[in-house]
Amino acid sequence: MALDIDPLVLLASALTALTLAVPLAFALAAGVIAAPRRSWSTAGLALGIGLLIGVLLAAAGVFALSGDRAGLIAALVMLPGLALLIVAAVLVILRRGGTRLGLAVGAIGCVLIGLSEPTQTLPAMFGLGTSILMVLTAVVIEAVALVVFTGALVAAAARLGALRVGIAAAGIVAALLTGLGTLALLARTLTGLNLPPVPLIVTLTGTLVALAAGSVVGILLDSRRDQGSAGPELAAP
Repeated sequence: MALDIDPLVLLASALTALTLAVPLAFALAAGVIAAPRRSWSTAGLALGIGLLIGVLLAAAGVFALSGDRAGLIAALVMLPGLALLIVAAVLVILRRGGTRLGLAVGAIGCVLIGLSEPTQTLPAMFGLGTSILMVLTAVVIEAVALVVFTGALVAAAARLGALRVGIAAAGIVAALLTGLGTLALLARTLTGLNLPPVPLIVTLTGTLVALAAGSVVGILLDSRRDQGSAGPELAAP
């Protein structure tokens, strides 16, 4: 493995890292907003700590572990994290005000994803180049992008309540498709069965479609709720 950096390869890896971060950010944002609003910072802090440790573990894995072993460990950590984020997203749809259960589920899910995602990114980055510096730089870029994208989605959810349903729906789709890709990786590592991975464009497109559909549903639910609360006032003499 080389240590030099080709600017074009670095640019390609950076763009790949940013694209990989987009769908997963919706699942992480759902994990954050599943908590009561006053506790959103707690789930966000859990994500930040998880990613910081995850980047360090990915760097250590490059030097200390084989790619298959590191990927296997990361996949085994990521799957329960994705499952918890799906549960958190369902809680967002059911209780948009957030719950303590949502805080616990979302925070743990964010930590697990933060710990595993940097290592999960390594195969894609080594597919673009063999420079260790380039790969680790791309891993850091994705970690920063996850924090920025997730923060932006959480801020948007704070301003537009109807958007929470859209983010939750997009998070469910992103987590499911990411989980299918992780299961394919596990099958290939453990059994040698070469299952086709879920293309990134499919994950990204499905996530954005779910965001749009869920946001429309959220707007309709808010509209119906507003009409219901205004009804008794209009009927009063």
